[in-house]
Parts: sequence; structure tokens; C-alpha cells
Amino acid sequence: MKYEIDRGSFLAGSLAAMSVALPQRAKSAAPAPAGAEASPERLLGELMAGNKRFLNNDFPNFSGLAQKRQALVESQAPFAAVLSCSDSRVIPNLIFVQGLGDLFIARVAGNYPDDLVIGSIEYAVEHLGTRLILVLGHQGCGAVQAVYQSIQTKKELPSHLSSIERFIAPGITDVVASRGTAKEAVLANVRAAVAALKSAPPVLSQGVESGHLLIVGGYYYLGSGQVKLIE
Repeated sequence: MKYEIDRGSFLAGSLAAMSVALPQRAKSAAPAPAGAEASPERLLGELMAGNKRFLNNDFPNFSGLAQKRQALVESQAPFAAVLSCSDSRVIPNLIFVQGLGDLFIARVAGNYPDDLVIGSIEYAVEHLGTRLILVLGHQGCGAVQAVYQSIQTKKELPSHLSSIERFIAPGITDVVASRGTAKEAVLANVRAAVAALKSAPPVLSQGVESGHLLIVGGYYYLGSGQVKLIE
């Protein structure tokens, strides 16, 4: 059936993007500590270069998967952690054209960090040597839109969605009050999430203060595939 052919083609492309590291990393038999490779700013440049490849449909060939899996059995050293929404259209490894072992991903609807997410990211920083964290919001985020409408109508979301609302609402209340756009609400939520991570003691806040760790926000455009960093 046509559906099966299209789906198979998509999966093949997805696997190629997710399982093959960028050329510079593929040469190494075992991962080196992420912190030893480059500054966080340079790592951010590498991440954004991957998004440019995504925009250009420039994916690596599907090869070396078995060797890469074996090289990662005993250890991992992801160079970046990405906190993204759970939205099925937002797949960090594809968006940034990164392979096995390159990104440490935390996904939750609305991409806002609770204690569990913060603890997960702390693990990447403290134990895996990760020096870059990107909070990735996206166009048409349903979770942020739902919270926006809940604040606007003064009707709390049903459990367990209300738990998401408790985290997101403080960061977008001003946007709702000023009748801002959905995009402005998403941007405000990303900024609030970045601020929450930067101020989370002891691991993340100390890492930021020392310059060892960089935490930034980004906005993903569903239609174009582009990620723009948020000031």
C-alpha cells in the first residue's frame, strides 16, 4: 500500500539521521568527555550547524550503526542536552541531525522543567560532561495554548493537565494579560524555562556562574524546520 511505502521511506530517513554521528565524532571508537572537546559556545555552533543541514535536507548515509552502538555500550558523552516538547513533530535528533550518543533528551509537554526534568539534566551535566542545554519551544505548541486559554477563561485544566498548567502559567500570565500572540506565549515560556534551569542549585546554577555550562532557548518553526535562538 502507498501508506506503507511512504512510512518505510520516512523511517529509513529518520534512522539515518538518528543513528549516525557527525563526521568529526564518528571517527572515535569510544566517546570522549563532552566537556573536554570544546567550549559551550562552540558546541552551540555545532548544534545549529546541524539544524542548517536539516533545512538543506542534508542527512548522512545510513551506515556504521552497529559499530556506533557497540562504541556506546559502556559509556556515553552527549555534547548537548535538549529539553523539548513531547509534540510528535518535534524530534531533536532529526532537527539537529545528530546521532546515537550525541544528545541527551528530556521531553515533556510544554518543555518546562519540573524537579524530575531538572534532575535528569543535572545527571547529564554532572555525570556525562554535558556543557550545553537548549530549551526548545515550537510553533503551535498545544500545551502552551491550552494554558493560555485556561488563564484567559479562568477555567483550570483537568487533572493531570493542571500539573502542566501550574508550571507554565506563571511565565505566560503577562502575555495573556496583554493579549499577546500564541508565539509570544511560547517564547515567554521558553525564557521562563531557561531562567528556571539557570537558577537551579547546585549543579546547573554553579555551572552557569563558572562559565562551564551554557543554557539557551530556541524556537522551532514547524513548516520550515528552522530553529532560531531566543534572546
